[in-house]
Amino acid sequence: MEFDSVRFKKFMHEYGKSEVIFEEGSFGSEMYVVRSGRVRIYRVSAEGEIEVGIVKQGEFFGEMALVDNTHRSASACALEDDTRLIALDKDKFLFLISQQPTFALEIMHVLCKRIRSLSESVFPAG
Repeated sequence: MEFDSVRFKKFMHEYGKSEVIFEEGSFGSEMYVVRSGRVRIYRVSAEGEIEVGIVKQGEFFGEMALVDNTHRSASACALEDDTRLIALDKDKFLFLISQQPTFALEIMHVLCKRIRSLSESVFPAG
């Protein structure tokens, strides 16, 4: 997903290594696009942290909270210093969805890919 860095500069947030972006269970009011660095998505269980995935430059995360208006299903933290994220609140998200059909399709494509991956990990082919 490409975002012009000049137009979105005012929405840019910078995080240091290991800095928490949001925590599982918190209310989600923004989604994020990774401009630089990497972000670790994880859940906490009785056995410790379980990594859900790594989000890289050009990818996004946190969109589920904007789509279903519920709490975060996982936590996110920066894996590198100088991790830069473009934060999109619900109004910006809805504007992009309504004005850019390709943005909406990209969100749906990634959500489907994540669901398929989860399904295959729970029910491996075989």
